[in-house]
Amino acid sequence: MNVIRTLLIILEAACSLALIGLILLQKSKSEGLGLAFGGGGSESLFGARAGNVLTKATVGIGILWLVNTLILGMLFAGSAGESLMDDAAVTQPAPMQQPVAPVQQ
Repeated sequence: MNVIRTLLIILEAACSLALIGLILLQKSKSEGLGLAFGGGGSESLFGARAGNVLTKATVGIGILWLVNTLILGMLFAGSAGESLMDDAAVTQPAPMQQPVAPVQQ
């Protein structure tokens, strides 16, 4: 079970990084951050319909990220047996002790 969790966490990180990259590559209406990284060259690299391809890839990876997050949430929620607050409620704090005055010589 730990192997599956590890693989899903790696997939989550890869999807997150891919989403960040795809979103930064997309052309905005005012050219925004894409122009700062040389976004003008992406039209010649990806073709005239680059926005359409990048949009579809973003939606696909976004759906994969959401489904993966849901699965990870269910896996980690099922493993939580009890809360730390449950333990705190059972144990009683030690009674306060009166401070001892220093002995004068």
